[in-house]
Amino acid sequence: MRLAPWSKLVFPMAVLTACGGSGTGPSPLEPLCTTPTPVALNPGDYRLYNASSETACIRLPGSADASEYLVVAYSGNGTETNNGSSASYALQGDSTAATSAAISAAPSLTELPGIAPFGRGSAAAFHRGLRAAEHALATSGAAQLLNAWSGPPAAMAIPVFGDRDTFSVCKVVACNAFVKVGATVRYVGRAGVIYLDDQLPAGADALTQPDLDQLGTVFDDYLYPADTTAFGRESDINGDGRVAILITDAVNDLTPDCSDGRVIGYFFGNDLIPGTSGSNRREVFFAMAPKPATALCTAVTRSRELTSLPPTLIHEFQHMISYNQHVLIRGGVDEDLWLNEGMSHFAEELGFRVTPDASCPAAATCFSQFASGDLANAYEYLNNTEATFLIAPGSGNGSVAERGAAWLFLRWTADHFSADTLLGTALTRALSQTSLTGSVNVTNATGTGFASLVGEWQLANYTENLPGFAQVGRLRYRTWDFRGTFGRNSPAIFAKPYPLTPDSTAGVYSRSGTLRGGSGRSVRFKVPAGSHGVTVRLAGSTAGTRVNDAVLPRIAVVRIK
Repeated sequence: MRLAPWSKLVFPMAVLTACGGSGTGPSPLEPLCTTPTPVALNPGDYRLYNASSETACIRLPGSADASEYLVVAYSGNGTETNNGSSASYALQGDSTAATSAAISAAPSLTELPGIAPFGRGSAAAFHRGLRAAEHALATSGAAQLLNAWSGPPAAMAIPVFGDRDTFSVCKVVACNAFVKVGATVRYVGRAGVIYLDDQLPAGADALTQPDLDQLGTVFDDYLYPADTTAFGRESDINGDGRVAILITDAVNDLTPDCSDGRVIGYFFGNDLIPGTSGSNRREVFFAMAPKPATALCTAVTRSRELTSLPPTLIHEFQHMISYNQHVLIRGGVDEDLWLNEGMSHFAEELGFRVTPDASCPAAATCFSQFASGDLANAYEYLNNTEATFLIAPGSGNGSVAERGAAWLFLRWTADHFSADTLLGTALTRALSQTSLTGSVNVTNATGTGFASLVGEWQLANYTENLPGFAQVGRLRYRTWDFRGTFGRNSPAIFAKPYPLTPDSTAGVYSRSGTLRGGSGRSVRFKVPAGSHGVTVRLAGSTAGTRVNDAVLPRIAVVRIK
């Protein structure tokens, strides 16, 4: 399910396609650090340390010249669990030089200027509920599931303009009850069929036939090819060779209070399993309709609908393809929530990459229409990486920042593990067309340990287009200039020119907090000229203890200069 802000970001600049804690302040170093591991790096070089089996205590050397390092304490655990993998930690630094510079702590931003809350509350809970229900279907027994799927209804004829049909649409957020919606075919294309609810509310700023034709053409010409090239084919259980798109205000009704997010559209794997309650026995996804304002929701205007639907379609279609590839074809379980959502946000980016601006008349550019939500999510994550899981908890609601983390991680991974770095096709197809899931899937597709990938990615999030830092190797994004993009839109849209602002110190450092699966804390250590160096230790939050090994505690360090 895609959730989006009601204030769309506009990014007029072109995208470059080349190339929780608490307690900051001085504190004595833990006595456990008796023999720190010396770090010998040239500018631009980096190292990853296993804080469980290798070392949790490193020494940044001093010299006649000043130097600077970025240190990231992070969790390399990629296992998705109900509550998420996390552990308390204390990160400490001790300089033997006389200096004891103050720590500059990263500020916190709770909300982007002009951006309404989204990805929260009942709308996000609805999304999680659908994925959980799909998982229950997939794990109820592969034979049972495949048997149900092996006996679909007789093949349907290709719909014709003006045909009427009836659909079951989720009635409540839990989607354990359904409402029947009568709808009429208003567009038939090579890949998609658009149905419009027969009983839309009076006074709505209705879509016109040219609007529906334009939406259907964009899906047929750009969005369908982009998704199927990137992820593989959808199923065709009813044999009509088409994907149904139902526009109905029953989707609007799923979130009657829009102050805490709004459901724009959804796909539900239940529709691909004939015989289950509420199944539509076909490939279908659902989208909100234009609707007048209510006491707790702003109006959905025709313009807003045309802006929101294209990225919703390409996002939801990835979920549909994923369920077919993982569950129906291979008899496995559905993709882990964090990776599934990350793939759908990656699909949104593909919409910007493949769709010409002339086919995005409702927005300033296709960049604005398809990529603005991903950038807003990424900002939220980078602004406070420690507070957010990359491997989001299965029981969570999937926050904006978690979506941003998943998209950024996939974008960086495609940049470095796919021959076609711009579209990332080799990686996305490898991740989709398999029975593997989650971090195991990523490791298999890249041939690299997940904890190592996370460490390099965490470093890259800061060194990406950092002035004076050579943009070579993996500590960069090859297809985005994030630093430039955020900077060009600050302060008009983003409060900071670049969201990731690590703590910075030239002396004693101490901070305690929580390491969450796939995320961590970044600190810039500036070693003054003539200093004997800085010792850095990652420990448990209780004196004399280590970080819980279950989170796979790691230390990543790169020499900035």
